[in-house]
Amino acid sequence: MKDILLSFVQNLLENNRIPVHFIALPCENATWLDCGLRSDILPDYKPDFTQNFLNHMKEKTVYHLKDTFQCSYSIIRIPDDSRLMVCGPVLFEEMRPSRLKSIVAKVQLPQELHTVLQGYYLRLASFPVPAVYYSIFLTLGNYLFGENQYETIYQDLNDMDEWYEFYSHHYRSTGDSMMNIEMIEMRYALEAQLLDAVFNGNEAKAMALVSKLSSLMLPSRLSDELRDHKDYTIAFNTLFRKKAEEAGVHPIHIDLCSNQHVQLIEQVTSKDQCHTVWSRIVLNYCRLIRKHTLKDYSLLTQKIITYINSDLTADLSLKAMSEWLNVNASYLSTLFKKEVGIPLTDYVNRQRIEQAKKLLIVTELPTKTIAQQCGIPDIYYFSRLFKKRTGVTPKLYRETVTRDHELQQYEDVDFN
Repeated sequence: MKDILLSFVQNLLENNRIPVHFIALPCENATWLDCGLRSDILPDYKPDFTQNFLNHMKEKTVYHLKDTFQCSYSIIRIPDDSRLMVCGPVLFEEMRPSRLKSIVAKVQLPQELHTVLQGYYLRLASFPVPAVYYSIFLTLGNYLFGENQYETIYQDLNDMDEWYEFYSHHYRSTGDSMMNIEMIEMRYALEAQLLDAVFNGNEAKAMALVSKLSSLMLPSRLSDELRDHKDYTIAFNTLFRKKAEEAGVHPIHIDLCSNQHVQLIEQVTSKDQCHTVWSRIVLNYCRLIRKHTLKDYSLLTQKIITYINSDLTADLSLKAMSEWLNVNASYLSTLFKKEVGIPLTDYVNRQRIEQAKKLLIVTELPTKTIAQQCGIPDIYYFSRLFKKRTGVTPKLYRETVTRDHELQQYEDVDFN
């Protein structure tokens, strides 16, 4: 099964022109990593640090690294194997002339080698949506190591020669008060950026920032280091909970998410597991905000949407809603359609059919039971409505989608 998963991801990436290498450790030569770029343009280039870094890759860790040339690489140490899976280089942004000029200046590249670098970028694959790319490795990591059982590191590095230095470097508390002040300021600045990224649902940026936070040495407040990290993680969860509230997510969704995190935190048995939980918390809140944010809606519409999503079996008619909110039904109907873009009845039916699709895939419940759980007790009306929205009957949908469900778990770019 492991080899099938790795082969699937390899084919997926290579079909998008992203190189994939399986390297046996110890690595004796790393010039292939950047497709020979540095050995071609940098005088006396020695990839010793890069080779050392590859040889010292941590287990149960997915690395996403970006170098000075704005090339990204993803690296995994394959479990129960002596090999690494190394993916890249890949670009996440178009290499415009202004960016190319900035990189040339940074590496102090001679004029005669500018065209070499430009030609290099033309050969590289471009992946315009980093979150989709990262989601591929998130899913692969879950299957290789188990959900929440591995660490993900996102890091921008000055150059590939510094990779090993990055891996082996850790902040350590010293008697230098100035250094302590700088570390505290750095931590607070990273936290502020992270909260902002989560508020905007920016997964890629948030995951990169939480990785940087994980590399910092936290102030030791208790003799029990694990309890220290757990307490910090709980505070972490609280900060994001408030950010989700600011983003317009209803407390009913926030509370469910937050409580699951608290249970997860208490199951942690090591500092490294805490760092893994940080990534999970950040990812969950980013997706929670993107899925449930209602900040652009009026208070009335927010209440309606939250009520619908919390209980699809309730009476969700316009009459029932207007009586519950004590407002005129015609006014409520006009307001909802103006803000959401579709009539209230259409929105309710859409949510019910979406829930039915999920239940058809992940359960073996009879169609009649699913219809009832989605608030449509009339099985014939449910079937007609389902076919109208999806083009197929509930039975055919279950047979078709379930048959390919395992493959779709890897192909689905939404991963929500």
